[in-house]
Amino acid sequence: MPAAPYPSSRLEEIVTEALRRALDRVGVRTDTGRDAVLAGFVAAATVVLFLGIERVLATDVGATFGAGPGAALVTPGARATVLALVVLQAATLTVRRRAPLACLALAVAAQVAITVLLPPYVGFQAPATLVAAYSAGAYAPRRTRLAAPAAAAVAQVVLVFALGGFAVPAGAGPAQHALQVGGALLSALLTFVGAALVGSYVATRRELVTELRDRVLRAEREREALAAQAVLEERARMARELHDVAAHHLSGIVVQASAAERLVDADPERAKESVRWIRVQGRETLDDLRLVVGILRGRDDEDGAEREAPQPTLAEVPALLDTARSAGAVVTVETDGRPWEPTPSTQLAVYRVLQEALANARRHAPGRPVAVRFAWSAADLVLTVRNPAAGTVRVADPQTGHGLVGMRERAAVLGGTLDARRAPDGAWLVRLAVPRAPARDSRTADQEVS
Repeated sequence: MPAAPYPSSRLEEIVTEALRRALDRVGVRTDTGRDAVLAGFVAAATVVLFLGIERVLATDVGATFGAGPGAALVTPGARATVLALVVLQAATLTVRRRAPLACLALAVAAQVAITVLLPPYVGFQAPATLVAAYSAGAYAPRRTRLAAPAAAAVAQVVLVFALGGFAVPAGAGPAQHALQVGGALLSALLTFVGAALVGSYVATRRELVTELRDRVLRAEREREALAAQAVLEERARMARELHDVAAHHLSGIVVQASAAERLVDADPERAKESVRWIRVQGRETLDDLRLVVGILRGRDDEDGAEREAPQPTLAEVPALLDTARSAGAVVTVETDGRPWEPTPSTQLAVYRVLQEALANARRHAPGRPVAVRFAWSAADLVLTVRNPAAGTVRVADPQTGHGLVGMRERAAVLGGTLDARRAPDGAWLVRLAVPRAPARDSRTADQEVS
């Protein structure tokens, strides 16, 4: 397994998370609270650092800088003022996230005051200014992340020089002043801009991580949406399959039940035949429904393997026509052209469309003849189902109904067309045309591309 990139960044995340959890355990859970803890730590560290420098300058080491044993770095009043400014300067860090530029400006102002109060030979730079410069790089607007710290460095050096905070030897010329100010300016720029660069790196990395997380969330939402869409499409297919099966069988059952009701007194034997036919059709209906539901559920058979129910093919068309004839319909079949072997999906679509058309004929024009025609050509297969409409029965609008919607969907998936309409002579016509090499449905192609 390859090593993870940026190990130092990973270590930084571990340390940051450990500190965050430690603060959470003591009740510090907001960014402002964490910044207040940081301000307190910086204030304490700066006070200790200042007092340590003062003690060192009071030893023999301080003689090099003009101090020495027994020398007082500042008066007690100036010392108290410096310590108060150090604490106030560190306190500005509590707003370093909400107002990073204001935090930097206040920290620089306090630093100028501290520098003026100290002897010229003491170059004491409080750590709070570096933290403020880092915060400007990490939390300020992108266009000011480096410009603001650079401007703060220039402002600090210019103000300190103007207020006499630099130790300039007596009689020094302009060249010496320029050299001293230039060195101080270069040092301040390197310090402030360097800290800001670190903060800017952290901010950029934080933004990148946030963007990656957003992408992951968006991808997860899109995946859930696609899954939900697939569920809806599967439910729609289930509804179409159940409608095709139920409509085909139940329409015949209703017709035979009506016939049995009329014949029960006049011709009991024929009535019994109708009842037996209804029983057989009822069983076939249940078997077909179990097959459809079994496919859609993906049920396991008794051996534990997933059962794949066989789909109807054109070889079962004669049985379908015999069923329609046994229900009392007069069905004629005509075949033109030389048949070829359609794909399984094409055979299923042709079977289901024929099944739905026969069911509609029984429902809307019971007892009327039905003409079925298969036209085979080198380019396509055309199925035509034609039956005269009964004059006393209102025929459903061909633009509505789940059956016609399902037939059109099947045709569209195969790249074919379906036409269901009233013919000029008043008959109802269902015409399905499917190409020999089925074209892909444009909707399916669009989904795969996206």
